[in-house]
Parts: sequence; C-alpha cells; structure tokens
Amino acid sequence: MSKQRSQRLEVVLAVAERKRREAERFLADAQQRVSQGEQGIFQLQNYLGEYQQQFTVTGQQGVSIGALQSRQAFMQKISNTVQQQEQALVQAREQLQQVQAYWQQTYAREKGIERLIQKARDSESHERERKLQQEIDERSQHVRPRFI
Repeated sequence: MSKQRSQRLEVVLAVAERKRREAERFLADAQQRVSQGEQGIFQLQNYLGEYQQQFTVTGQQGVSIGALQSRQAFMQKISNTVQQQEQALVQAREQLQQVQAYWQQTYAREKGIERLIQKARDSESHERERKLQQEIDERSQHVRPRFI
C-alpha cells in the first residue's frame, strides 16, 4: 500500500523546517553584525569625543604646529573610520532586511505546509470514518434475523 498524502508531505515539511532553521541562523548572524557595527561606531565616536576634549585642553596650554597638525590628522582618520563604519552599518542593515524577508518566506512556507498536512490528515481521517461507516452499513444489511 502506498503512503498516504500526509506522510508524503512530511518529507516536504522536513526540508522546509531545515531551510527555516538555516534562515534563522542567517538572521542571527545578520543581527549580530548590525549590533557589532552599532557598538563599534559608538565606541569610535566616544573615543573621538574624548580625544577632541584632550586636544582642546592641550591646545589651550600651547602646542607646536607639528603636534597640532598631527593631532588633527589623527582625528580626521578617526572621523573617516567612523564614516566607513557607518557605511558598513547601512549595508549590514540592508542585508538584515533581506535576511528577515527570506526568513519570513521560509517561515510562511513551513506553516503553509503544516496546514496542508493537517488538511490531508483531516481528509484521510474523514475518509477512514466514511469507509468504516460504509462497512458497518453493509454488514448490517447482510445480517439475517434468527427468527426467520
């Protein structure tokens, strides 16, 4: 006897579950990259702010032109790094949105297959009950009364 439709669909569900779990891993990785990017930018901005305060204090005390230029160049490098990190963060956020959309698709597909399996099971159960009732009806018609 061949497998019932619900049993055949279980294979499709297993594939859908595997894809959803894989999408969840991608999603977690993308969320982590965004979080790390935000933390990195925050730390760089704090460092730049502290360095600018130190620059202001030392500038008021008097600094040579060479030291002044060196510190300004260093702050510019930090600012450039912050801009690069912000661009990388924009890309990480875009990728996160794409991964979220992919995860939503895989999740919806898995749930759709689960509903389809449940419908198939309900239909199979209904068919078994119908056949059983039909057998009972047929047997009751064939039973001869004892008093005849």
